[in-house]
Amino acid sequence: MALNQIWKQQLTLVTYGNEFLAGDLNFSRWVEHPIFNQNRLIFRDLLSQHLLAQHFQIWLEGLKKQGVKKLSLHLSSVLNDEQNPNANVELLPFAHFIVSHQANKKTAWICGHELAEWYNSDQEFITPQSQQSTTHQEVLWRYELSDKFTKKIDADLQKVNWNQVAIFLEKELFDSKYAEHFSEPEQQDLPFYGYDIDPTVLSEQQLALIPTDYPADCAHRLLHRTQALADYLEQQRQHPYSATGQLISPEEQINLRNFSQKTDDLFAKLIVKTANHYQTAQLTAEEPEIIDRTMEVPHHPDKTQHHKVGASGVIKLIVLTVVICLVAYYFGL
Repeated sequence: MALNQIWKQQLTLVTYGNEFLAGDLNFSRWVEHPIFNQNRLIFRDLLSQHLLAQHFQIWLEGLKKQGVKKLSLHLSSVLNDEQNPNANVELLPFAHFIVSHQANKKTAWICGHELAEWYNSDQEFITPQSQQSTTHQEVLWRYELSDKFTKKIDADLQKVNWNQVAIFLEKELFDSKYAEHFSEPEQQDLPFYGYDIDPTVLSEQQLALIPTDYPADCAHRLLHRTQALADYLEQQRQHPYSATGQLISPEEQINLRNFSQKTDDLFAKLIVKTANHYQTAQLTAEEPEIIDRTMEVPHHPDKTQHHKVGASGVIKLIVLTVVICLVAYYFGL
């Protein structure tokens, strides 16, 4: 199942929001970010259902006044064992949720909608088309997290090795046989906008999902490629035919579906890393020590073996030098 597109608004809220909280970004530069076009975000308290903010600008200004220093993005699976304390609100199974950090307190902002007491059907009520709004609305519900979530939240904030992230995604996704006919996106060297733009037109209104004040080339390129691969696989699933026009086998369709789900799962992880570490999203010439293992970076036995061979050669050289010295001494050289 493809990721709900709300992740783009969440990513933008976290990245640009952090710049605002740090005092480095005025709202005039991004309050009309195109990713929020025809989208309305409302912020409420999960327990009381009180309206907290009717717009993300009001929300961020309120957080700053309360002493919030940082925002972060996390996988919703972190909250799998948590019970919803309000039966009148249905929390939606979207891939991500936002956390605001205030002193030692962490607060979750989870997407969901209120349930109508007089409507009991399992099917969502559909408003007549003539009465539907073109603006998509999402409500983010405030829920204070207990200390048991601290480790899980902090794990996503640990230093990221972008070299290893890129290597892992290349191996696990782009080198797969299911990506064999995948076409690389033409705009992968441009910032990741998340919406259609005209690359020939330079405009201050065209803003990427993460601030371009930082040289985050690695994150932009990986977002482009993984999004394009996910779209390609979804198209393959909807039209499961080979290059010769034959319907692929049911078993292969299942394998394709599983690989598509794997791609979505890794894409969701990549979005988390981008949101929390876009400032350092560059590839380095020298590969640093592996710190980040949350992308399940595989061990490289070849490097260990290479070091052992090198050490063995040094030992042999030392032994040989000692032997030569003894022979020379013996023969009076």
